[in-house]
Amino acid sequence: MPDSVTQIRAAGPVGSKRNLVVLGDGFGSADQTAYNNWVQTALIDGVFGHDYFYEDASAWNIFRVNLVSTDSGVNVRVYDEHGTPADSSDDTITSTTTRNTALDMIFSGSWSHCWMEYGANTETRIQAALKKWVPDYNFVLIVLNSPDYGGCGGGGRAHVTLGDDWTVIAHEFGHGLGGLADEYCVAGNYTGGESGSVDLTINTDRATLKWGNFVNPGTPVPTGSGTCAGFNQGTKPATWDDNQDVGLFEGGGTMNTGIFRPVINCRMRSNSPAYCPVCYTSFKRQYDGWTGHAFIKSYAGDFNGDGKSDVLVHSGNSIQVFRSTGTQADLVFSAVERVPGSWQFQPNDKFYIGDFNGDGKDEVAVFNGVDWVMPYLGLLADDGAGGLRLIARYDGDIPGWGGLARNDQFYVGDFTGDHKQDLFVFNGADWSMTYVAMLRSTGTGFELVHRFDGDIPGWGGLARNDQLFVGDFSGDGKADLYIFNGADWAMSYVGMFRSTATNLQMTSRFDGDIPGWGGLARNDRLYVGDFNGDHKADLYIFNGVDWSMSYLGMFRSTGTGLQMANRFDGDVPGWGGLARNDQFLPADFSGDGKTDLFVYNTQDWATEYLGRMRSTGSALTADFVGDWVGEWNLSGADRYEVCNFEGLTGQPDLFVHNQDWFGMIRGRRSLSLNKIYSRWIHNYRYGRNW
Repeated sequence: MPDSVTQIRAAGPVGSKRNLVVLGDGFGSADQTAYNNWVQTALIDGVFGHDYFYEDASAWNIFRVNLVSTDSGVNVRVYDEHGTPADSSDDTITSTTTRNTALDMIFSGSWSHCWMEYGANTETRIQAALKKWVPDYNFVLIVLNSPDYGGCGGGGRAHVTLGDDWTVIAHEFGHGLGGLADEYCVAGNYTGGESGSVDLTINTDRATLKWGNFVNPGTPVPTGSGTCAGFNQGTKPATWDDNQDVGLFEGGGTMNTGIFRPVINCRMRSNSPAYCPVCYTSFKRQYDGWTGHAFIKSYAGDFNGDGKSDVLVHSGNSIQVFRSTGTQADLVFSAVERVPGSWQFQPNDKFYIGDFNGDGKDEVAVFNGVDWVMPYLGLLADDGAGGLRLIARYDGDIPGWGGLARNDQFYVGDFTGDHKQDLFVFNGADWSMTYVAMLRSTGTGFELVHRFDGDIPGWGGLARNDQLFVGDFSGDGKADLYIFNGADWAMSYVGMFRSTATNLQMTSRFDGDIPGWGGLARNDRLYVGDFNGDHKADLYIFNGVDWSMSYLGMFRSTGTGLQMANRFDGDVPGWGGLARNDQFLPADFSGDGKTDLFVYNTQDWATEYLGRMRSTGSALTADFVGDWVGEWNLSGADRYEVCNFEGLTGQPDLFVHNQDWFGMIRGRRSLSLNKIYSRWIHNYRYGRNW
């Protein structure tokens, strides 16, 4: 069997990611399957299936190199430690068992010799293997074919045995990839200078402590004094977490006294706990830039059916799902490149959230018409463990649609009334005529129930710039369509098309105007919502471009037509002046069954504004905040998602996000910031990463 290399994690191009190489030593031809299985179980499912490395898996390409040794097993050396296992200076070799292996590694099982050591030819052979198989490597994991326990790491390398579980590898990665120091104690008193490691210090001054931002003001400093101390300075709080609450504890770097660690028990002390806040944050600062993570593409959805909006974040070829607890967001799922099924994530994936199977949990429809040789449509559903898996995929077409195309646009709505969200599809760009389709959800996929070629009877001709808006304007429990076109004809049009579950029937068309509006215009913007609480989807219409002042209209659905309920000329009371770049988000933030409006403007004034316009059923009153919502500085880069992360019925909130920041804004009584995150979502017991 020849040597070989397999890329087992493809996070991105070599130059854009960190490249981790796994080398095996002492694995003969018959051992290669066991080696492969160990890499999958211990590294991929183990290390990269838990806490920090799971979260930041998109930073790492992983290559498994299969080196075939002549002999099975590795060299073994036995030391006489003369009763001083922590002191290697008096050790003598009592025996050496040699084997012909690919890397010539030697296992000793002696802690003071780092459990294992290099043979005379080891470094040369490692360099030759790396140069041949993965010359662009950044980090190396070497696995010895030995059932015994032992691990050693540092300088961009980690060394373990088959006898180690994934937590040992994670500890050694702390050394080899993170530059972290040991935090356990063996013997001795430290008398040296300040440590260069982020997780050790001799400084006991709270004001200048290197991890002082994570220490609660009520925590004593030092927190634990004496040999490898726990919390012994004052009373340990009942809510204290030995792994995540930070203080100053004596003992670390293998020394009993004279040097301090951040927490009582971190992965760098005893393997099994997660990295403490200091070590975790150090890893994040080193590798966050390699993940490609950003908050620009964030989507709200209740993915576990608990009534609280979670958030799905899409970045390049990865997604993450963060579960709302009602007050914060916690990571529950991280996928790199693909999910079981399989769907391969790409930068131009578009996500559509809805309960497509009627189980009370949101699923994810995902479409890509750009990154592959053909367009794809997929449906992702709950995998039973807090994550997502692919349950349906359509390669190039859905039977009857005629071919998925680059510019297909999808709209979510239950047009059958069976409590499963369906999809409307519109394409006005890729074919010789414009198409609209109705794709019914079966719960496990989609099927075409109707396609409109070039026109919906009564509309007068589907056109390239038609805009579709979904809402049940008839009040029969089925999602209908409003269609607006202000660009393709001599006048602007609004049409109302009622769903019969298998067809669309036009109930009304407004040519050039809706009575009372004063003239439909090219730049009218439509927003759907039941503003009077009669269970019919009404229309808000805004225009800030085409006239001498900005206008906002409220048009009530009668079930078959529209009647103007109110028009605001230049202002909504309390807003301070409608302006060209006002943006609106329909939501019932008062819980009275009437659709109100969140409104924001970051362009027209010296101050950025975020506000609320409350509907009385026939009028609006507004309030707003300027420039800041708590610690959130409003900006033109911000995007908003109406959500309900608190889980309060009929009282929505907002997710606000941009490239580097993510915030949770309460919207029910007033606009107030609940949580703010920079660069990554992580909930520190005290402090934060900036």
